[in-house]
Amino acid sequence: MRNSTENATAERRQSRDRSMRAWIAGLASAVLLTAAVSTFAQANRIQQSEMILQPAGDVVEHDTFGCAAAISGNTMVIGGFNADGVQVGAGAAFIFERKGNAWVQTARIFASDGRAEPVGDGQLRSDSFGSNVAISEDAKTVVVGAPAHTHPGLQKNAGAIYVFQRVGDDWVQQAELFSPTPMAETFLGAEPGFGGLAISGNTIAAGDEGTFNVDFFTRVNDTWTSSGTVTVPDDFAFVPSDVSLSGNTLVVGSTGTDSPLAVGSGAVYVFQRAEGTWVQKATLTAADATAFATFGFTVRINRDLVAIGANSALGATSQSGAAYVFANEDGAWSQQAKLIASDGMDFDQFGESVAIDGHTVLVGATQHIPAATGSRSGSAYVFQARDGNWTQSAELVASDAVPGGFFGSAVAVFNNTLVVGADEQHPPVEGYAGGEAYVFKLNP
Repeated sequence: MRNSTENATAERRQSRDRSMRAWIAGLASAVLLTAAVSTFAQANRIQQSEMILQPAGDVVEHDTFGCAAAISGNTMVIGGFNADGVQVGAGAAFIFERKGNAWVQTARIFASDGRAEPVGDGQLRSDSFGSNVAISEDAKTVVVGAPAHTHPGLQKNAGAIYVFQRVGDDWVQQAELFSPTPMAETFLGAEPGFGGLAISGNTIAAGDEGTFNVDFFTRVNDTWTSSGTVTVPDDFAFVPSDVSLSGNTLVVGSTGTDSPLAVGSGAVYVFQRAEGTWVQKATLTAADATAFATFGFTVRINRDLVAIGANSALGATSQSGAAYVFANEDGAWSQQAKLIASDGMDFDQFGESVAIDGHTVLVGATQHIPAATGSRSGSAYVFQARDGNWTQSAELVASDAVPGGFFGSAVAVFNNTLVVGADEQHPPVEGYAGGEAYVFKLNP
């Protein structure tokens, strides 16, 4: 039997009505299932096929597999912050490669100094390695956050970021990175909504909630070093909730920031790098901003488009959540669209996760009750731009959905491949979840 866990990641998730249950050990074979999925679309323009992924070898209840996801080319990485690493329950991430028409697990990566230790009363404190993941454009570098890591000589829960490099067929830990000003409860490397993590080329950006900064790390000759920070000094409510990088452009969400229309509605800041210095270029706010809408809870940039999640915003209903698309034209950023679910309901958490690639946006709503399941199992929504108009193309649900599965806890998109995590999904016989990830192929 595993003990119960109380760690920083679980506590943050509880603040979003996310309960953590006891850890119970289990053993199962890898699962790779295929199933047909119904199309939920206002216009039947997309065919969907689904593949369900679980870790190979030793699936364990409460692994939280699917809590984070990233994809580039034929490589994807899935996080499981309660999975077994170098110690039981310290956290792990899983590499999957596309082999023909299937996705096959090729590696399990974890921190060389990962920890999961008893803290009394049958509780276990975990590093939460795998809470957040990112992958480089060339799919040769993977970055994993461990927000509850306490490194020797640093303060409790200062957090760490681990960098893994592909070497032949292997993944090798290349670096362990810390905040340049590590503090207790900084939680560097935390999941979207609580800091964020991103990589582009030879640059890593991480939201550092404890210091109200975004930290940068740069690779030169295979060596990663701290290369500065940015903040917004004239915004006294600035706390980075999520970050995203594309080349020399950084976007940072701050959910507590005021907008011109509403107090605490949230904002997203755009920075541009010039000659090694990051300069603030724009402030993005919702055209229909309302107080405490959590605009900027999640952010993703792809070329000249930014997708922004606001999971408490006015959407299909007053508190269902919304997402926004902003476009950069000749250096000027403007709101291009507001995205809402066609069947949204209050407290859906629509916008808790977002992803964008080209003219496709994927939005997770972990608390939605799909008509197909009749339970609060979660959904993910596909939006596409056609002739300048963004419309909902599909609603995705798990074919094996269970109540509280958190389908949509993480989303990623690359070309026509969509990935959706559900880290409380697929209970074993005893009834406790190990988590799953779902791969959808979209064929316009």
